[in-house]
Amino acid sequence: MKKVKAMALVLAVAMISGVLAGCSKTTTIGTDKFTKICEKLKLEEFELDGDSPDMDDLEGGIYAMADADYIEDNPEQLEDFLKQIKLDDVIDVDDVESFAFAAKCTGLEDAKDVIKDPEDIADLEADGAVAFQMTLSDDGYAEDVMEAIEDLLDEADISTKSLSGKEFYSSKKEGYFRFHIDIAKLANLVLENDDIGDYLGVYGKMKDIDFEDILGELKGDVAVTVEVNGKNVFILFGGALNTKPTTLNSFAKSFGAASNPVSVPMNEKLIEEMLESAVDNYLSKLKGGADF
Repeated sequence: MKKVKAMALVLAVAMISGVLAGCSKTTTIGTDKFTKICEKLKLEEFELDGDSPDMDDLEGGIYAMADADYIEDNPEQLEDFLKQIKLDDVIDVDDVESFAFAAKCTGLEDAKDVIKDPEDIADLEADGAVAFQMTLSDDGYAEDVMEAIEDLLDEADISTKSLSGKEFYSSKKEGYFRFHIDIAKLANLVLENDDIGDYLGVYGKMKDIDFEDILGELKGDVAVTVEVNGKNVFILFGGALNTKPTTLNSFAKSFGAASNPVSVPMNEKLIEEMLESAVDNYLSKLKGGADF
């Protein structure tokens, strides 16, 4: 009986310590550690000279890093990325001490064929992920970064009030946003939407494509996590189609993401709302440019 009580006490202390430390909320990975992990993963180092990586390089995986001197001499590369992720109004290039990224993706060559023939998507197997890390000049950016993410979500008709505690958190020193889409569930929601179904039905007949069969066979995951902890910003996104998200899972574990975004349950209600909003916007634009 004493052993049971002692074990219970140890577990309680461990749980309380974890809560107080807040260590499970976000990763504290810095650029040096990120780079060393890339080396352990046997990713090929990619030179930041302005050229895009070849598909063959992405199949095996690549990584790159930049220190303060490189950023000062080549600010445009980081500026472009900050604009792409809508953080350029929050983080200035001068605020970044260093950054690094890693990328790996399989199935890119086959994906080209899908553009020509959508029916091939049922047979396509793709798996990939991109991880990005920044070390900032001080630890006061968390709230601003999370507010920028809120604005970005708002543009996509996503309210943080609709997100669970597993999906969104913000404080003065840290914050995170995590989102997961189960492709099979998404496909089912698309098929259940009458407006989308009608459109796909008409388009499918014109192109002789059975979208119901195609969408019914799809499976996979798409997920993203953005973690801000003090001076460090960590972003991981990717997924897989018709196979397991092996690369995303590997990156999440290796780089120490506080939570693998694939483990976050898909917010089906929110996805339904997003689909409805997308359909309404599309139909509104369609009616605005056509006579009915």
